[in-house]
Amino acid sequence: MSSVHTSKMMKFLVLVLGVLTSSLADSNAVSRNYDEEICDPHTMTLAQYPAILTKLDVVLTNPLKLRATFRLPNSTKEITAEGMSYGSTSSFTQDSAIVACRSLGCSKAAGRVTMSWTPTQACRFTCPDGTSALQTCRNMQQDFRCPTDAMSLKECITKPFFSISGNNLNGIAFVCSECGED
Repeated sequence: MSSVHTSKMMKFLVLVLGVLTSSLADSNAVSRNYDEEICDPHTMTLAQYPAILTKLDVVLTNPLKLRATFRLPNSTKEITAEGMSYGSTSSFTQDSAIVACRSLGCSKAAGRVTMSWTPTQACRFTCPDGTSALQTCRNMQQDFRCPTDAMSLKECITKPFFSISGNNLNGIAFVCSECGED
């Protein structure tokens, strides 16, 4: 092999090694270690934590307040975030209300209305390490589309959480009936 050819081969190997090193650094950034990350529950957002929705609970029915539980990728750690459901009776149908009532252990939804809510209400955010704090509530979800056999609003999600544009303070309120031992 000539020295020119050897020199070109060495430059090529250095270039390939640089690309591989860069790729590894990028993949390490994607698979973040949430155990070492510092989380402030007063300011945390879901955008900081790409995760898988595991549970969606109804916290209040008047107005509809939700608590979403997410599992972090490649981890058993979870985060939770609460928020309000933005919408109207056309985006939160009677079927959606029935599913929300089912998740609360009731079998019927007696009615639903559009209402306003105050953004000073408190919503709880919990970090992967379990620390939690209250933040001002924001619009979390709208436009549920539920299959007739759904048992949780988790099965009805059509849009990403907190993706609502604007600051609309319209929410939903509903009443459940035939709960437990009525």
